[in-house]
Amino acid sequence: MDASDGRSRRAERLRQVTRSRILDESRRVLRSGTILDLTVQTLAGELGLSRVTIYQYFPTVQDILKALSDETIELIFNNLPDIPATDRGYLEAFVSLALEVFLGDSLLVRNLVLATEMGNSLSGWFRGDLEELLKDVVGQLDPELRPVSSDPAHSARVMVTYFRGALYGWAAGFIDDETFALEVRRASTLTSTAT
Repeated sequence: MDASDGRSRRAERLRQVTRSRILDESRRVLRSGTILDLTVQTLAGELGLSRVTIYQYFPTVQDILKALSDETIELIFNNLPDIPATDRGYLEAFVSLALEVFLGDSLLVRNLVLATEMGNSLSGWFRGDLEELLKDVVGQLDPELRPVSSDPAHSARVMVTYFRGALYGWAAGFIDDETFALEVRRASTLTSTAT
């Protein structure tokens, strides 16, 4: 191993540490305020870095928000249930995992949903991948037991639309965490959650 390899590894570690510090401080700001509080100037001041340094890692605040959103979505994708996607239990396990991630850092995720690419990523992902997943899961059910409609594609579209309504209502503060969880579970089954 020559000296340049060691310097390269140290520089990469320093780069990762600095990037993590920026993201950690961004989380703190979003948990304690709103998107308007997240500025490069605020981050630079709190972290003792220059604004130029922040811009080297994240050219815009939107890039910071996208990185945080991607991390949140990855928490779900990296921990998907270990059961067949066509099993009805898969959907229940998926919903529980998504709720655990979203509600585990509610203040941050609410800000991300409202202000970032996460909103676009979620709606794109939930309109596409989740809708396909739901169509497959619902398609495995007896037509008499399918929520909303005997057509799996229609059921999936309605379920995703209901979910997105709950998501944006929650993010905007119209419903609390508990109600959001109930509505997401309702969206996953399209049955009453009342006991």
